[in-house]
Parts: sequence; C-alpha cells; structure tokens
Amino acid sequence: MIRDQENSTIIISYLLTLLIPSALIRWGHLSVTFFLLTTIVDCLGAIWLLYLNQRTATNSLEQRPLKHKSILIWGLCGIVLTLLVQMLASIFEQNILHVTAKSLNTISLMSSMKKQPFLILATTIAAPVMEEITFRKALFGGLANHLNDFIAAIIASLLFAFLHQDGHLLIYTAIGLFLCWLYRKTGSIFSTIISHAGMNLMVTLLYFSH
Repeated sequence: MIRDQENSTIIISYLLTLLIPSALIRWGHLSVTFFLLTTIVDCLGAIWLLYLNQRTATNSLEQRPLKHKSILIWGLCGIVLTLLVQMLASIFEQNILHVTAKSLNTISLMSSMKKQPFLILATTIAAPVMEEITFRKALFGGLANHLNDFIAAIIASLLFAFLHQDGHLLIYTAIGLFLCWLYRKTGSIFSTIISHAGMNLMVTLLYFSH
C-alpha cells in the first residue's frame, strides 16, 4: 500500500511538471519564453523525481540489481539497442502499416532546439530521467507488483507512447517495451535512464549534423 502511494506521488509529480509551464505562462503572465520555462521546470522536476526515487521502496524488479559496472555497461549498450529497436519499428511502420516516417514531435523539438539550444538540457537529460522514473519505475515496476510482468510492460509502454502524441504509437511502444526489459534485466532504473538519455542525445546530434 505504501509503495503504491509512493508510485502515485511520482506519477502526479511528473504530470504536474508537464502542466506547470503552460499554467504559469497563461495565468502567471511571466515574460520568459515557454521553452526556457519548460527547461527550468523539467530540470527541477527531474531533480525532484530523483529524490523521490531514492526515498521510494524497492519493487519486485529491484530486489537483485546487477553491480554498478554491469548497470553502466548495459546502459551504454542499451543506447545502441534502443536506436536499433526504433529503426526496426520505423521500418515496420513504413512498409507494413504505411505510416509516414516523419515524426512531428521530433521535428518540432529539433527545430526549437536550433533556435533555443538550452532546450537540449530538457530533452536529453531532464525528460529521460523523469520518463524513466515515471513509466519504468512507478508504472511498470508498480504494476509488476500486482500483474504479470509482460502485461505491466504493455500497459506502461502504451501510456508512454500515448503521452508523446506523435502518431508513431508502435515505435514508442517498442522503445518502452525494450526499456522495461532492460529495467527488469538490470534491476536498476539508472540503466534505462542512461539508454534513454543516450538515445535522445544521439538523435539530437544526428539532426544537428545535417
């Protein structure tokens, strides 16, 4: 029961972090730009969720974590594997489901980052930290205490995909499922944070290189 309350606190904190920038701009009449405010709030939100993560009781997936070195290695290898999962899911979408390859979410973010580079902090560090603690630890880990691990992973990954509102449901679900597997494999949320942050950084660098 206490563990469920802790997970709920993480989820609510994450949702508030998403809503605060728009609310402050709309009702607070702040002069700062939306993206600057988003970056500040996201960074503070990431720090807060890391704090909550340290205070939250371990779930069934974290009972036997790998050693720190192995967690780091899996996290780094996960960057490549996450990109591979993304590529394979994209190929399937284009050739089987006939979904356009363009990601409106990614294009919009990259365009904004070119104009306001500080946004890179939010997309490559803060967002991955918050999303992993929320979707992998609180949702997947929390649901895994009550449901079959696979069903818990499906639910958490679908919610992860829906939240991005990008039209590429399969790609984000596939990435989410892989990160759930990695979390279960290593018993540490930090392996998935490394993989997720690394993937976002690689995509950002590839975009800016063109």
